[in-house]
Formats: sequence, structure tokens, C-alpha cells
Amino acid sequence: MDESYIEMRCYVKFALHFGFSEEAIKKELIKAGWPLDKVNKAIMEVKGIKPMQKPVQQIQAMPPPQAPAEIPQEVQMPQEPLPPPAPQ
Repeated sequence: MDESYIEMRCYVKFALHFGFSEEAIKKELIKAGWPLDKVNKAIMEVKGIKPMQKPVQQIQAMPPPQAPAEIPQEVQMPQEPLPPPAPQ
């Protein structure tokens, strides 16, 4: 990997950390002469997004679930509030 690309990636990481939008970062890097594909690659790398190696296969739609034969008329709610979750 070339040193200038590594420096550009550091710039992207720094800018994202300090709240600059991806669009603002892209605009500045393109203005500085970086090609869009390398800018997008650096942003994806910094954000930890790996490019897809294979195309995603289409998933066939499943039919909607059948309604139950009997629907309860009334659902009883607990009278006392539930305890809060334990800290982790």
C-alpha cells in the first residue's frame, strides 16, 4: 500500500472521528486530486466495511404466515410492573 494512500486514510479516520460527513470528506479529497473509487475504498476501510466478494443471491419471497385458527379474546396483563433489567 502506498504511503500517500495511508495518509489519506488517516485523514478520513480523523475527519470522521471529529464529525465531518462522508460527503464533506469526499468533496475535499476529490478537490485535492484523489479519485472517487480510492476515496470510497478508504472510507469503507476506516468504517470497517468489507467490500462484497460475490454478488448476493436473490432470496425468494416466502408466503405470509397463516393466521391462527383461534384468536384469544382477552390477554391478561401483569398487575405489577416488571423489574428493571440487571446491569451488565
